[in-house]
Amino acid sequence: MAATPTGPRTVPGEPWPTTLSLLLLLFLLPPTQVAATARRHPASEEVAFSRDVACGQRPVQGKILGGVDALERKWPWQVSVHYTGFHICGGSIVDEYWILSAAHCFDRSTNTEAYDIYVGLVDLQVAGNHTQWFEVNRVIIHPTYELYHPIGGDVALVQLKTRIVFSDAVLPICIAPPDLTLSNLSCWATGWGSISQQGDTSNTLQEAQLPLVPLHLCRQLYGQTSIQPDMLCAGSFRDMKTACEGDSGSPLVCEFNHTWVQIGVVSWGKGCTYPMFPTVFARVSFFSRWIQHHIENTPVPLQPLPALSPTPGAIINILMTSLAALSML
Repeated sequence: MAATPTGPRTVPGEPWPTTLSLLLLLFLLPPTQVAATARRHPASEEVAFSRDVACGQRPVQGKILGGVDALERKWPWQVSVHYTGFHICGGSIVDEYWILSAAHCFDRSTNTEAYDIYVGLVDLQVAGNHTQWFEVNRVIIHPTYELYHPIGGDVALVQLKTRIVFSDAVLPICIAPPDLTLSNLSCWATGWGSISQQGDTSNTLQEAQLPLVPLHLCRQLYGQTSIQPDMLCAGSFRDMKTACEGDSGSPLVCEFNHTWVQIGVVSWGKGCTYPMFPTVFARVSFFSRWIQHHIENTPVPLQPLPALSPTPGAIINILMTSLAALSML
């Protein structure tokens, strides 16, 4: 059901001889030397916006390229962004009215009516018992995206017209705090993107465990100026696991003491064509204050008022009936 895929963007990297040598070295190193890292912060420091529901929780413990089918309710914050009726990107629930996604998922049209948001969805072809559909009220693009497009500032906040109804299959994710430090950490990416180098897709939500890649190694692969401070990299060199076309906007999440925290948003990379390259994510901790500011200061969409009184037509009918009754007296 996926239409024109919106995939991680591609930028020029280092010359191939240097890049291939580095990739070979990374492949030969033990996994502990390749993976990058997170020092645990107190749970109170994780940014949560939904006051009535704990963020980062899921009832199920437990294809992106190299990934496997995800169980229902395992990733309850996962979102599918549709454009003109087709899935184009992923996203994550961060509040009852708000979705976090990638800015480049929304640069094809300024018409919010062309976009639809689905939560509680695992199979793109079949709505589940927990699936909810929403219209978009507004899209807020990070200002640096417009300055440095197509690289940098690749985050967007999407406000829904109505609130999400939370359940054990639909829950918000915690947002990484600004001072979160990463180390020796392996995280999970989810999405409906391509599952092969030939561009094959799956209608079933895919999951893959991705170790983080140190920033200095990612810069050697993609070029020193391509990887900016608002980015982070993750991917498995040995297992060829990476994010592909259609995964853009989806979350990269890590578990801290049974609480899941989003640290990245799928942004760009070499995609499925060169799966040995890591995926580049927008670093959520870099944008957490911006996210918090807009969620806390943007007015809630106006909701339709309940019909507490008869309609004007009913009032006229009642009045005419009363006058007719009086004339008969």
